[in-house]
Amino acid sequence: TCALPILIKEAITELERNPYVIRSGPDRITYSREFKHHFMCEYLAGKKPTEIFRAAGFDPRMIGAKRIERASARWRKEYEAGTLVLESDTLKKNA
Repeated sequence: TCALPILIKEAITELERNPYVIRSGPDRITYSREFKHHFMCEYLAGKKPTEIFRAAGFDPRMIGAKRIERASARWRKEYEAGTLVLESDTLKKNA
């Protein structure tokens, strides 16, 4: 298995300044529901995961490609399972 890079204190402090981060620690970043929704909308519009993170104010080099890849896979799986529902999906359903 490949271990994710451990975030150093300065990186954690910088991450927590991002409004899309609820909390972060040496080995975990908790993203807001808003970011997950934003990510999926942008992804479904054809943007690449790293591009989405960068545009949202994250430094992909600091987070790491593997962490972005895993978050992206997790959120896509949640979306496909119906556990990550986008506002646009709710509007379509109610129309």
